[in-house]
Amino acid sequence: MSNLRIKLEQQIIDKAMKDDSFRKHLLEDPKTAFEQESGITLPASFKITVLQEDQHNVYLILPPFRGDVAEDELSEAELASVAGGTGWGGPGQGS
Repeated sequence: MSNLRIKLEQQIIDKAMKDDSFRKHLLEDPKTAFEQESGITLPASFKITVLQEDQHNVYLILPPFRGDVAEDELSEAELASVAGGTGWGGPGQGS
């Protein structure tokens, strides 16, 4: 997992934990919420799924098999280029 992806995920999670309205938007329309928050436009075929754990459900995410990278998955270089190549610090947080 790329450092940029880790940073973006943590930023989105942090906002969702503090902002109930954003959390609801993220659960209802994760791709749009992610794009609006990050400023990154994802390919039309790219999907984002958000799951919220509770006391009865815990989720384990498996990475793709080696060599089993989807055609539409962005490489770290591609992700950096759509993010302007500067990383992403979020609104008001700089790069």
